[in-house]
Amino acid sequence: MPKINLKENRAFCILPFIHLHVNENNDVKPCCLGGLNGITKYTKDFNFNNSPQLEEIRQKMLAGNRVSACTECYNLDDAGTYSSRVLETEDWSKKLGYETYEDVKTDLIYYDIRNDNLCNLSCRMCNPQFSSQLEKEYKRLGWPVKVHPKSFSFSDAVDLDTVQKIYVAGGEPSLMPGFREFLTRAINANRTDIEIRMNTNATNLNKEYRELLRHFNNVHIVVSLDGYDNINKYIRWPADWASLIENVHGLFKITPHIGFNITVGIWNISNLSKLVFFLEKEFHKCRTVLLNKIYRPKSQEFTTFPNKELALQDLELLKSSKFYQQLLFQSKVDYYITEMKNSSIDIDALTEFFKFNDALDKSRDVKLIDYIPELDACRSYITKQI
Repeated sequence: MPKINLKENRAFCILPFIHLHVNENNDVKPCCLGGLNGITKYTKDFNFNNSPQLEEIRQKMLAGNRVSACTECYNLDDAGTYSSRVLETEDWSKKLGYETYEDVKTDLIYYDIRNDNLCNLSCRMCNPQFSSQLEKEYKRLGWPVKVHPKSFSFSDAVDLDTVQKIYVAGGEPSLMPGFREFLTRAINANRTDIEIRMNTNATNLNKEYRELLRHFNNVHIVVSLDGYDNINKYIRWPADWASLIENVHGLFKITPHIGFNITVGIWNISNLSKLVFFLEKEFHKCRTVLLNKIYRPKSQEFTTFPNKELALQDLELLKSSKFYQQLLFQSKVDYYITEMKNSSIDIDALTEFFKFNDALDKSRDVKLIDYIPELDACRSYITKQI
């Protein structure tokens, strides 16, 4: 049996063999990036090992045939940057001692269950399925809202006997009862060896939540930040910068494994450097800054920002960051530069962006020009087109 070689087999990913992702609509997907639609619905009777939909995906991947649900990763691979497919497969193959495809077993040990939208922020790139605050706002605005009631909790879905790792995102994990219930169950079952990877906005770190996390010896926390100070407040409304930064310093007392995730889109593609250099100076122990792009809708993607020269100037500054010495960060910066250079102005997408963004501004009684003036100035591209 050939060795696991992701350059030769550009379809294979380890996740469908070991990992269960259930999104906010009860959809089972190969992972959180696995396409718009799920491959089946999750119920309490769902059988990971014998799922015909997952088994079809596994066999295709082993045969080297690409799976339509995994297009996002394949596109990143083809563009020469690191995808989750590559990163996860390399990491888990090493952990599990997999050297050949024959070694790969179907064994559910990694969970990513997202079935609670309880959140205290209203991030502009988010949607009501992820945020209870956006759910309320969208309803006030008369916009469509589809939030599916859940018949199970995060804690219910995880088998404490076999789990090795969980990933928890929001909503906001520190507010989610199911996550606190899981941590308590794991502590009582003496399973504090479980690797916990948590994505948090770091604006609400209550004492109970922090005390529970202290019991675990392998905690990785990813803090979501999308801009420096008021830009972050505008995008991730209404996050308070001072308390957020204070909370992150507190997280370093729980675990040294603190990283940051920046969701790259139209709002911040021209101002990433100020945030990255701040993180570099303020949190010198931090080793990881992730640059994960907005995948949809088109109106919010980074390539919709029409002032390419301004965006490219800022992206070039990132090459002098210490993080650029890391291959993952470097590959993403290079990817954004290449994509930005090759992009063309999409007036329809830009028009749609301002229509959406202005409606949120009116709802929140704020103005884009006061927070990201260079983005507000891009209205002129639409005027020129007209």
